[in-house]
Amino acid sequence: MKKALLYTLGALTFAAVLQSCNKLKDAIPGQDVDFTAATDIVISPANDTTQQIALGQASITYNIDSMIKAQTDNKLGFGDIKSVKIKTLNLHLTDASATNNFANFINATATFSSSANTSPYTLANVQNNPDSYNDVLSPAVVSTSDDVKGYFNSQMTLNYTLAGKLRRPTTETLHCHAEVTYTISVKP
Repeated sequence: MKKALLYTLGALTFAAVLQSCNKLKDAIPGQDVDFTAATDIVISPANDTTQQIALGQASITYNIDSMIKAQTDNKLGFGDIKSVKIKTLNLHLTDASATNNFANFINATATFSSSANTSPYTLANVQNNPDSYNDVLSPAVVSTSDDVKGYFNSQMTLNYTLAGKLRRPTTETLHCHAEVTYTISVKP
């Protein structure tokens, strides 16, 4: 009888300790880590003004675990990610000219996929792009509340694609510097 009582008290004590540890863990504040993935996308000359066409793509590899550790003094890592949300997208033509710039495009779409999830995710759409010289686009991100954590893993490759419909042909190769900033929420 005494052994059963001791086992019961031990189990209750253990359960109480676990519950208080979970409460303590929940009380530890999380941290948001901004991560900017930057790459250059080559846009070849094109003359099809009748339909949406692929403009260019680029892939980059990152060690997300190391990046998070570097920004959290090695206290947190990939396993501590709670969510990943897209914050901004910026596109800059580094060699735009008066006749070859973003004004050549009626619309544009930016998507990404990754080695963790190969389904394209639409980052941003630009509709009714003005017909005036522009070498920078900062389109509104389609959703800043979607959790894209499923596209991330510890060591991963991000694949970015640009597509669009031409208003008039491009006659020169254009180099587009793309920067996507993600907010990664981490918590132990």
